[in-house]
Amino acid sequence: MKKNIFKKISLRNLNFFEKIVLFFPFCVLAGSLIINIYLIFVSIIFVYQLIKDKKLEIGNDFNWVIIYVIFITYCFTISFFASDIYNSIRASIGQIRFLLFSLFIIFFFKDIKKLNFLINVWFILVLVVVFDVLFQSIFLFNIIGIPISNILRPSSFFGDEVVAGAFIVYSFIPIMFFYMNKFIKKDIKKKIIYILIYSTIFYAVVVTGERLALIMFLGASLVNVIFFLRLYQIFLTLIFFIIFLLLAYLFNEMFQSRVNTMVEVLSNFYHSSWGRLYESSYMLFKENYLTGVGLKNYRVDCDFQIDPRPTHPEQFCSSHPHNLFLEILSETGVIGFSIFTIFIILIFKRISKILNFNYKELSLFNFARGSFIILLIYVWPIKTSGSFFTTFNGSFFWFNLGLSILIIKNFKKIKNI
Repeated sequence: MKKNIFKKISLRNLNFFEKIVLFFPFCVLAGSLIINIYLIFVSIIFVYQLIKDKKLEIGNDFNWVIIYVIFITYCFTISFFASDIYNSIRASIGQIRFLLFSLFIIFFFKDIKKLNFLINVWFILVLVVVFDVLFQSIFLFNIIGIPISNILRPSSFFGDEVVAGAFIVYSFIPIMFFYMNKFIKKDIKKKIIYILIYSTIFYAVVVTGERLALIMFLGASLVNVIFFLRLYQIFLTLIFFIIFLLLAYLFNEMFQSRVNTMVEVLSNFYHSSWGRLYESSYMLFKENYLTGVGLKNYRVDCDFQIDPRPTHPEQFCSSHPHNLFLEILSETGVIGFSIFTIFIILIFKRISKILNFNYKELSLFNFARGSFIILLIYVWPIKTSGSFFTTFNGSFFWFNLGLSILIIKNFKKIKNI
């Protein structure tokens, strides 16, 4: 009966709101301009529907919304004291579209069983990007003729933005959790097909040379197998990872170079390029510890600092600190950091309910667990990261937040599908 229900779901059966959610990853592939247009469009629809229906109820479970509105208001206020007032105000107001995007998913995606169809479509899209990355790594241009990036690392449809690996990982981790229960129930032949698909995606991430994406992929994969598999299967999976990475290191020069560079960075982080950026952002925070310098102003105020190591070959400043917590601290100070921390605690308190249920057979609930992993990755304190307030990085956080809460909100319906 369940299979028949899902087979009947197609693009024709989706309503307007569900189609909007479906197209998010496609907009990401199209670039920042299209994502911004998409997010603004979604925000306008949300506000229009809110005014029209007047039935939106936000209970205690949505205190995180109030806290983030306070955070946005605070960022907007301190913008008037920033060096670059315009960009700080623009970045502050821009956070509204992310928040409304999450709320749009939570309140206007009504038929939860249709989310299964969307996930299958997103999986096909991930496979297309994976194929494109591998194609581009061989022929130096992708399937629509976009040349490989200037640094000769495959970037697929993203051009000179080397973020294809991040796109694959952010999109695939929840999908991997979604299919895990199906994988366990399959016979050995179909399991081999699943493993081959997984291995291909794994290799595509390796080929992109995005070290953080690879670490995220491995970490999420380990959590996945620990959650679902038995001890001996976990052991076999670890052996598989070791052999796979060893072969990639031995036979892929670019991957070997990226690994060697990462080892050098970790062995002497203080003198690395990231160590330099962490140092400059910490210095900026110490000088503006209460309120920070304003969103998007690290890049401006950093240039006015006196470099304590002027002869160092690595740059002292960049567009952002490359670490979420240092970005929040340097640009919003202790006050902003405290508000943001309360926001993070509240959303994890809301979403952590998925850890209290033992419904491993519910694929949608497993998808929410994968989205939870994505959110954990974002707030992992010691990792390097893109700016939280940029379109590409920010949109995936709010997308997974919205989907997680949507699934938790519809838990009773999911049990009866």
